[in-house]
Amino acid sequence: MNKSAQIFFIASLLLFQGYCSKLIGQQDPQYSQYMFNQLVINPAYAGSKEALSSVIDLRKQWIAMPGAPQTGTFGIHGPMAFKSLGIGGHIIAEAIGPSQWTGAYTDFAYRFRLGKGKLSLGIAAGVVNYNLNLSASDYKDPGETYPSQNMGPKTKFDATAGFYYYTSSFYMGGSITHLTNPNLYYGSMVNAPTLTHKGDTSTINFNLAPHVFLYMGKSWLINDNLVINPSIMYRAVGMIQNIDFNCNFLIKQRVWAGLSLRSGYGMVYLIQYMINDQFRVGYSFDQGFNRIGIYGKSSQEIMLGYNFNIRKSKMVSPRFM
Repeated sequence: MNKSAQIFFIASLLLFQGYCSKLIGQQDPQYSQYMFNQLVINPAYAGSKEALSSVIDLRKQWIAMPGAPQTGTFGIHGPMAFKSLGIGGHIIAEAIGPSQWTGAYTDFAYRFRLGKGKLSLGIAAGVVNYNLNLSASDYKDPGETYPSQNMGPKTKFDATAGFYYYTSSFYMGGSITHLTNPNLYYGSMVNAPTLTHKGDTSTINFNLAPHVFLYMGKSWLINDNLVINPSIMYRAVGMIQNIDFNCNFLIKQRVWAGLSLRSGYGMVYLIQYMINDQFRVGYSFDQGFNRIGIYGKSSQEIMLGYNFNIRKSKMVSPRFM
C-alpha cells in the first residue's frame, strides 16, 4: 500500500462509524466559514437575518489527496409573515473516496424576545441518502486484502435540533445533529482472497452519530471603519472534540478578513467581500499542521451569499453575522 493510499484509508475509517470495532469519527462536513452560514449546523438560525437569505458553499478538503472530501451546500431561510416563525431548507452533498451522500432538510424556528435579544428554538427534519461502494477503494496492491462489496444506496430519516440567542452584536448557539442516530449499513463485508490471504468476512455497522456544536461570538465597533468580531466554536462526536478560536475584522463595512486556530489541526484564513448590502462572496484557506494536513496540503472553500429583502424590512447590521 503506497503512502497516499495509507493516509486516505485512515481518513476513510474515521468517517465510517463501526468500520473497525467501536471506532467513531467526525461524519458531518467540516466548514471554515460557518459563522456566515450557520443554517447548515443549526436550524434555530432560520429567519434571524430578517430577510430571505441564501448561501452556496463549495469546499475541497486536502487538495493534494485523491479521494479527499468534496462538499457542496445550499441553504435558504427567512422570517414568515408571522415573524416569530422562521423557515428554511438546506441541501448537503459530499463525496469522499468510495462514498457519496446527500442530505435534504427543512428547517423550522420559533423566535421570541428575551432580554435585549431574541431566543430561537429550531428543528430540522429530512432525509439522508448514502451510497457506499467499498469496491471502489483504490488501495489494491498485490498481496493485500481489500473490501470487494458495493453496499448500495441507503436512505433514512434524519433530524437536528438547536437553539440560538442573538442581539445586534452578540450571538450564541448550539445544536445536535443526527438525533435519530440513523443506521445506514449493518451486515457482512467480504474481503476477497489474494495470493497471500485466503479471504474472510467481517461485519460492518455504520450509523450517523450525533454531533454537538456549541458556539458564540461578539462584535465590537472600534470606529466607522473597523469592527472586531471574535468567536469560538466547540465540536464533539463521541470522544473526538475540537475547538476553533476565530477573530474576524470588518473593514470599512465591506471587507471581512479573519484568522482561525483549529485545535489539533492548524490555521484557517478567510476573506469576504460585500459587493453591496445584499450580495457577498467569501474565500477561505486552511492549512493543517498535523500529518494529514501536511500531506494533503491545503483545504479551500468558496461561499456566495445573497439576501432578498422582499419585505423591505430592516436587515440585521453587518456587524452581526
